[in-house]
Amino acid sequence: MTPIWNKPPHQTDVVIVGGGLVGVCLAYQLARREVNCCLLERHTLASGASGRNDGQIILETADYYTRMQRVYGIKEALNILRFKRLGQTGTHRMMAELTENHHLAYHQQGSLTLAYNEAEAALIETASAAMIKDGFDMTLLDRDQIEAKIHTRRFAMGKYDPYDASVNPAEMTHAIAAQARRGGAAVFENCRVTGVASGRVDYEGGSVDCEVVILATNAYTAGLLPEFESLVFPIRGQVMAGEPSDIKIAPYACITNFGYDYWHWTPEGRLILGGRRFIDEHGETGTDHRINPKVQDALCSLRDEMYPQYSHLKVEQQWSGIMGFSKDGKPLIGMIGGDPTMWCAVGFTGYGLGMCWSAGEAVAQVLNDEQSELTEILPMFAPNRFSG
Repeated sequence: MTPIWNKPPHQTDVVIVGGGLVGVCLAYQLARREVNCCLLERHTLASGASGRNDGQIILETADYYTRMQRVYGIKEALNILRFKRLGQTGTHRMMAELTENHHLAYHQQGSLTLAYNEAEAALIETASAAMIKDGFDMTLLDRDQIEAKIHTRRFAMGKYDPYDASVNPAEMTHAIAAQARRGGAAVFENCRVTGVASGRVDYEGGSVDCEVVILATNAYTAGLLPEFESLVFPIRGQVMAGEPSDIKIAPYACITNFGYDYWHWTPEGRLILGGRRFIDEHGETGTDHRINPKVQDALCSLRDEMYPQYSHLKVEQQWSGIMGFSKDGKPLIGMIGGDPTMWCAVGFTGYGLGMCWSAGEAVAQVLNDEQSELTEILPMFAPNRFSG
């Protein structure tokens, strides 16, 4: 039961359920607009995937832009990237302000999308040409240029996006939550929500009456609303961190193998490496934060494949995080069942870090009767696209 001194208010305007990056961004954006809101987190902030990923803020999805165009249509694919790029720009501005006070591990170094094989090289080339044509800044790299940036000759080609970034995601979550609190948002940890309905949120030990409920529960949404069981699926991601070293590689956000593998180096000389889920794709489902030895061993093999000269570095820590993958790869952001008092921002399919700012800003703008480029794009993520 929630302790008496940590109880939420009996009434507020907006209740946000979930204390990951999307939830704290929602609280931050609402507080900026002087909307009374409170956030309820069942454990501690960033205890879910927001504190358990490898920390990449990247534009393109694993599907590549040309495939997105085929699946979603040319206009919709462009709007997905516009939504993400606007979020990246807002995140960069916000983090620049926060870093002055918090010294956050946030690095806008850019990203490298690297071809694991010839098939991926062809996709990177055609997708990059399409993205450049639509106004996105990309540069193709050869093996020597890649080696100069990240000390590996494993990859014959790739592309560089200067706007992408890497970050300590747990630090980022706590820093944004602190700003939300300064703006007036009330944030409650270790407050387990047991039920949600229009105008009401129940938690262990009490309830909150409100005008609007927003679920930012991602992989855990079906635990509160069973109808989401067929819309958002819990997928486990494995990550490992090497010991600190004197290796100095810039903290580029790196991705390869059609999005299955990703990593960056920290200023402390650590390799943060995640992925290899395809080794046990069926086993890497569910909400249990377990370490999968088969996948972790595969990550070590990948490290040795890319960086044989650094294979002596010990693995200092291994962990996993539960992501919420949506039915069609796009997040669900908007009213649930057309009810203006019930909202969600879930199902980010492994890209919540790159979309948290734009999702929070867009929802806050709609609730505050504002219009912008973000609110024009937002309807494409409406949950009711699955109705019927």
